[in-house]
Amino acid sequence: VAAQSDEHLDFLIWCIGFFTGMRLTSAEAGYLDATPILPGTLTDFLVQPSELPVAVNMADNFWKQHSQTPRNAKRLCAIIHSLFLSRYPHALCFEQFNYLYFALDACFALTKELVSVVGKKPTHALRNEWMCNQFKMPVPTWASPTANGSEVSVVRNNSIHESLFFEEPLGFAIYGGNPPSPNRLNVTLEMQALVCRLIVALLGRPDCSYVRSDVTSRQKHGLYP
Repeated sequence: VAAQSDEHLDFLIWCIGFFTGMRLTSAEAGYLDATPILPGTLTDFLVQPSELPVAVNMADNFWKQHSQTPRNAKRLCAIIHSLFLSRYPHALCFEQFNYLYFALDACFALTKELVSVVGKKPTHALRNEWMCNQFKMPVPTWASPTANGSEVSVVRNNSIHESLFFEEPLGFAIYGGNPPSPNRLNVTLEMQALVCRLIVALLGRPDCSYVRSDVTSRQKHGLYP
C-alpha cells in the first residue's frame, strides 16, 4: 500500500492503530489519553503480524471507494478516536459512556451513507438495533427498543439533556446506579465491543465471524480465524 497524500497516510495510521489495538498518530504530540504500549490493549480482537497487510489493504480499499466523499474516512477516524478515548483509565463512567455513544452515533451516520434507509430515519432508540440488523449482528439487550426507548438511549437522553447519570449528578454514579444491577456491570464493555465490530463491518468485512460474534464474550477474538 502506498499512500497518495498526507490525508491518505493519516487514515491508514488510524486504521493500523485500530487493527493493532493501540493508539498511533502522525502528530508530534497527538495523544489526548493514556496510551498503552502493548498491542491489543484497546480492542477485543487480535491481528497476527502476517495478517496485518490484509487488514491494511481492507482499509486502503475503503479509502479508495470513498475518495469522492472524504468525510466518510474522517468519520471512521472519529469513531476509532472516540473508542480509544473511552478507554482512558481516568475517565469517569459517564464520560466513558458518552464517548462510546458518540462512537455509535458516528457508526450510524456512516452506515446510513452506505445503506439506503427505507422510510423515516431511525430514532436514537432504534439506531443501534437497526445497525446490527444491517450487518446481521446479534442485538445486545441494551440496544433493543422498549416502550420508553432502548436502555442506552434513555441513559444518553438523561445525561445530555438533564446532566443526570442514573439519577445522580454527572460523576456520582457508575453505569447501572449505586450499587449497580449485576447484569448492568458490563454494558460499557459490550458497547466497546459493538463499536469494534461495527468498524470492521464498515471497513468492508461484515461477513467475518468476529463481526457476528456475541459482544457479551470477554475472550479475545481473531479477526482472521
